[in-house]
Amino acid sequence: MIEVQHAWDIRIVLDLTLGGMGVATFIYAFLSYLKGEKEFSLKAAFAGMASLVLGLLILVTHLGKTEAAIYTMISPNLYSVMTWGVFFNILALVFGGLFALPAVVKLPYSSNEKIMTTLGAIGSIFSFLVMSYTGTLLARSSIHLWRSPATPLLFILLSLSSGAGLYFLVSHALKKEAPPILLDFSALTTLLALVTTTLYILLADISSEAYKFSVHLMLTEFLPVTLLLYLVGYAAPLVLYLLYKGKPSKTLLISIALLLILQSLLARLLLVYTGAMELPW
Repeated sequence: MIEVQHAWDIRIVLDLTLGGMGVATFIYAFLSYLKGEKEFSLKAAFAGMASLVLGLLILVTHLGKTEAAIYTMISPNLYSVMTWGVFFNILALVFGGLFALPAVVKLPYSSNEKIMTTLGAIGSIFSFLVMSYTGTLLARSSIHLWRSPATPLLFILLSLSSGAGLYFLVSHALKKEAPPILLDFSALTTLLALVTTTLYILLADISSEAYKFSVHLMLTEFLPVTLLLYLVGYAAPLVLYLLYKGKPSKTLLISIALLLILQSLLARLLLVYTGAMELPW
């Protein structure tokens, strides 16, 4: 018997989207900080950490037990990807938060370049681990659609795309020019995410019944979401990117930023809601 998973709902999708977007934005901000954009980079990093916190707060409402994370730290199961994820999130928040806080409050160490660089570097490492572990967590589940090396890759690509989107929005709000190389990079991650998502569908014929059922859902019950992902989440940002390269404008940049964030949300929603498992009865 094949059954669609019901344990994960829209709150998980939002946590995955906001968390992945937040840590990717933080990494972009730290790279900008290293290039000399100090004041702006701290504000962008703060926006990234705020996104991560918001995602975790939504996750807590789903779990319903705030003490679960504390118990995990006290009695960790080192063989559990979720346990490692708790530590990655906490450490990303601690080091990333300490790096970003000088954006809103004067702190004694904020003028110490060595301390700030160290905090940013460690925060970036744990941010990347947060970005990576969510896809790995799904790939180790009993859901056949998720049990693929493509899942961690897709989640990293989606995080990088949406992180660029948030970075562009912060740039616009603070009247800073968005780095052209980041715009090019977001187009690349979008293209690779499109290819990866398509492979999920094309590999259905040589996969398990539960996997085929998930792809069937994508092309029937969830067809509107699938079409929206391909047309609005993938194709539209690439088209607007080409238009922007020909004639840059703030409207195009904001549109690209919002579509990159929507891309991440739609792709994660599609994978989560079509995940199916084979039951032994």
